[in-house]
Amino acid sequence: MDAAAYETVGDEDEYERRLREGSAPNLLPMHLQLIELQAQEIARCMDARARVSHDLLFGGFTALRLQGVPLPRTLPKYGETVGGDDLCVLATRRNTRTRLRGARYYHMNIPLQIVEPMPGVRCVSVVCAWFMLARFLSLEELVTLGDCLLMRNVVHKRVTIEDFDVFVTRMERLGKLHALGRKRAPRGVKKARRAIALLRANMESPQEARLSLELRKRGLPEPVANLSIMLDDGTVVRGDLVFVEAGVICEYDGAHHLNQLERDRIRRAKIECSGWRYVQVTRVDMATPDARAWMARRVAYALEERTGVRYMTDDVIPLEAIADQALRAPLPGWDCVA
Repeated sequence: MDAAAYETVGDEDEYERRLREGSAPNLLPMHLQLIELQAQEIARCMDARARVSHDLLFGGFTALRLQGVPLPRTLPKYGETVGGDDLCVLATRRNTRTRLRGARYYHMNIPLQIVEPMPGVRCVSVVCAWFMLARFLSLEELVTLGDCLLMRNVVHKRVTIEDFDVFVTRMERLGKLHALGRKRAPRGVKKARRAIALLRANMESPQEARLSLELRKRGLPEPVANLSIMLDDGTVVRGDLVFVEAGVICEYDGAHHLNQLERDRIRRAKIECSGWRYVQVTRVDMATPDARAWMARRVAYALEERTGVRYMTDDVIPLEAIADQALRAPLPGWDCVA
């Protein structure tokens, strides 16, 4: 498959993929979908373990799927580096790889956090797997993946931004202390540190995480994710991305049952009748650079309409620059120290 084809698949959501293949869209709640995918991955790993007759330790995307993580749709682009759908198995030492069809072996010379999602199936923790992928993913993809790990309704054990910070700090010290025979910190550690500066908890889908990052790259104020709002009729709703001071709600809408579409229309009408400006974003709005530029312009217009502040969204700010600025910012309370 060529690069263009990979890009098309990467932008395609589950609903569109199933329509293209002629199968019915999977409209189960995401939590149930993740449990289903987790069970499938556990079965694959148990089969692999039975074929080699000894314990295996899984990492990378395999470890994330084993723990039911909602993966952003970036995996197809990394088939050559992290194995695509191949199982990612961690070797205990260099050059100690067992022949196993459908698997790729990697050696990581770092302290590993090991969990057991199912008796007999071992893998690294979600934060450890995230760090393993830092050298392969772009900064935006790494942040989006991290936001997915921080989501509220997850299958795996809940983690916090502090968990990421503690793990990456340990990796940074490996190089400084020359631990485990290392002469430098593991590859990807600088990117991981930048990603932590951009992580946000409380997202509810990979699409929300991507949308929030896109708005920040366009120079717009940072919205509050999944904020509960009381409407005029007493109903409490949760907005995907809320610009509180401007009174603007930006929401990503994916595939729904027809009944859900009707409920969403009623919900949107109530939000707008309560004085909020509503901006809807779909997969099409995020599919191409031009579409994302127009989407950001629509959000900027809504903010300007409410606040009188004009935002220029044509230029894209590199995430590296946004992260570096965040890392240079003083910690809360520093300005109070004499």
